[in-house]
Amino acid sequence: MRQAVLIALVSGLAAALAVSALFMAAGAFDDDAPAPRAAATPTAARGEDTSALFRRARDGVVLVEARRPGTPLSFGRPSREDGIATGTGFVVDESGHIVTNDHVAAGGRVVTVQAGPRTPRVRARIVGRDPSTDLALLRVDPGDAPDLDPLPLGRSDAVQVGDTAIAVGNPFGLQRSLTVGVVSATDRSIEAPDGFPIEGAVQTDAAINPGNSGGPLLDGAGRVIGVLAQSEADGIAYAVPVDTLRRVMPELRRTGRVERAHLGVATVELEPDLARTLGLQRSEGLVVSSVTDGSPADDAGVQEARSTERGAPRGGDVLLAIDGTPLARTEDLTAALERLDPGERIDLTVLRDGRRIMVEAELGRRETPTP
Repeated sequence: MRQAVLIALVSGLAAALAVSALFMAAGAFDDDAPAPRAAATPTAARGEDTSALFRRARDGVVLVEARRPGTPLSFGRPSREDGIATGTGFVVDESGHIVTNDHVAAGGRVVTVQAGPRTPRVRARIVGRDPSTDLALLRVDPGDAPDLDPLPLGRSDAVQVGDTAIAVGNPFGLQRSLTVGVVSATDRSIEAPDGFPIEGAVQTDAAINPGNSGGPLLDGAGRVIGVLAQSEADGIAYAVPVDTLRRVMPELRRTGRVERAHLGVATVELEPDLARTLGLQRSEGLVVSSVTDGSPADDAGVQEARSTERGAPRGGDVLLAIDGTPLARTEDLTAALERLDPGERIDLTVLRDGRRIMVEAELGRRETPTP
């Protein structure tokens, strides 16, 4: 009996030593070995769960109401039928600046913000508006809203498909609502209120409804990656990229508007048949469909195409490049002009009557509404 017990004890000790050796080989008892990390999930990105992120972000998000003069304050959920445009905004600095959509701020001359359902409305001043990016900048006196905290801004180039996407806003006037999804796509093109394209938009499947407009789209670390602007259908919504906000916000603070370069042409992309006729690659060039009278393009002698019976453009100039940057899509021309300033002189590479020529133009200033 004693011998059997002794054998069992020795066998158990040997097994324990073997397991210990295995763990030591794996670094389980090594103080210098890195600790195992939990796998990231859509609701727990970078180690922070969504509820904690919401608690941290909600004090930077406000309900925005824009009313026509004389429209009474709303009680309950406001609506556009009552003469009130509603949306969401978020704080971007300690000075009380708040970002929202231009189409929200343009809904009325009297703008108020409310930090939460139990806080009073605070009058906000429209600092600047930019219909071409659907962004507006408001400001409240920090003393009137001392509990508001700025949200950190991320970077558009860091956003990837599949990343966590979190929306905090006020859909249908329901304050401080949260929805979670993923980044469905990047580099989308959406249309601004004034008809110009907004490039680089972020697409998400997070549920977005009326009232979310102007609110932040956050990544898994709580950084703003876009300003929610449009919802197309269930599971498809778009946000203006945060890098666009970074670019226009200083000018909105300084002058209340964004001055953009103006060339004065409308273009269409090449159809395959026309490209072959002109001896061009399909991805090369934009046909000038019209030239605005008195515009920089008109002054430079840019020629517009003629329209055939079927409506297809024929003849005229084909824009191949602007300051050496190739043009394949209409968005390429828009993006190139975004990087330039009114008054700059540019070189246009043009195909005219089968010959490549250079045309010099001095850019004008695109008219934008005054806030």
